[in-house]
Amino acid sequence: MSSNILRLDRLCKGLRLDQPTAEEIQKILKDDMSALQAVTAFLDDQYRRKQEQATQRRIKNARFPRIRKLEEYDFTQQDGVTSEQMRHLCDFIWLEQAYNVVFLGSPGVGKTHLATALGYEAAQSGYSVVFYTLEALMRILKTAEVSRSSKIRMSQLQRANLVIIDEVGFMPISRPEAHLLFSFVAACYETKSLVITSNKSFEEWSDFLGDPVIATAILDRLIYRCEIFSLTGEGYRIRHRQSILKKAR
Repeated sequence: MSSNILRLDRLCKGLRLDQPTAEEIQKILKDDMSALQAVTAFLDDQYRRKQEQATQRRIKNARFPRIRKLEEYDFTQQDGVTSEQMRHLCDFIWLEQAYNVVFLGSPGVGKTHLATALGYEAAQSGYSVVFYTLEALMRILKTAEVSRSSKIRMSQLQRANLVIIDEVGFMPISRPEAHLLFSFVAACYETKSLVITSNKSFEEWSDFLGDPVIATAILDRLIYRCEIFSLTGEGYRIRHRQSILKKAR
C-alpha cells in the first residue's frame, strides 16, 4: 500500500469517514483529474455512503414488521385507493404540514401493507418513522414512567416525523388506556403526522375505546387534517388461500 493510501486511511479514521479500499479509490479517482476534482469526487463518494447509512438506520429504527413496497401492492383488487393517490402522497407535502393518513377496511385488504410502504418511502426520503401496533404502543405508554426501554421508545416517538399505528380496533382497550391514547394523539396534533390502520369505521370507535367522549376527542384531532382511504374488496389472504387438500387431489 502506497504512503498516500496509508495517509488517506489515517485521515479517514481521524475524520470518522468511511475507509475505502485501494480498489474503491481507483474507481472513484481518474488519472486526468485535477486536485480539486479528485477531492470533490472523494467527498461525493463519502457523502453518498453517509446518506445510504443514514437511510438504513432510519429503516431499522422504524421497526417495520417487514419491508413492504408500493409496487408490490395490487391496486386492481381494491377499491378506495389508487396507485396515483399513493404516489402523490410520496411527495410528503402532507407530512411537512403534519397531516394524517387513515386506512380503513376489513382484515386482509392491505391496510398494513400500504401504511408500511408509505413509511418505508418516508424513511427513504429522510424522515424519521416509527411503526407500532396499537397494542405495542399502549404497552409503551403505560410503562413509560417505570421502564427504561419504554422511555427510550417514547423518546423515539417524540422525535419522529411520522408515527404509524397499526391494528387500531382489533382489540378493545380499557378506559384508562383510551385516555392515554387521547393524550398521545393530542400531543401529536399539528406537530407530527400519524398513519392509522383500522378495521373499524369511525362510528365504531366509541365501542372499542369504551368511551364516546374520548372517541370523539381522538377523532376530532385525528381527522381534522387527514386523508382517509376506505378500502373494500376481497382480502388478499382469502383471495390467495392455499389448501392442503388441493395438493392431494
